[in-house]
Amino acid sequence: MGIGIRPARPSDTEAIRHVAERAWHSAHAPIIGTEATNDFLEQYYDAETFRSLIEIGESILDVAVDDDAGVVGFVGANPVEGSATFDLGRIYVLPGRWREGIGGRLLSHVERTVERRGGERIQLGVMTENERAVEFYESAGYRRDEEFYDERIHTSGYLYVKEL
Repeated sequence: MGIGIRPARPSDTEAIRHVAERAWHSAHAPIIGTEATNDFLEQYYDAETFRSLIEIGESILDVAVDDDAGVVGFVGANPVEGSATFDLGRIYVLPGRWREGIGGRLLSHVERTVERRGGERIQLGVMTENERAVEFYESAGYRRDEEFYDERIHTSGYLYVKEL
């Protein structure tokens, strides 16, 4: 199994959306419900959103590609205006590929990319009840900075930060 990570292309849009949908339903629907998950995906994970992220030069949107299976994961981050911080808004892997190290590779990749672009820290939000994600980020050296309430999905979350 050869997995490479490369910048997303417009032709990857549907595969990225497929990964997002599968991952959100597996990880988040048990916490916020299927209807809220579907609404969130429809509003924030539409094809136009991904196409615009691919075209925006300062955004990072990279995909993990299996030689045989195609796109199996992706990561997206954006610079926070006026700072050396990047917001890691998206990192997802197909649920059937969890625990293969793909998420860790995507995370390491985006950290190196942020550093190359002059970023000094990464921040991200995690649902408080998403224990798998909490463990993933904490084991990667992210520290819990604060708790917040996400009005978009009506659930509590943790803000994690890592200095690079």
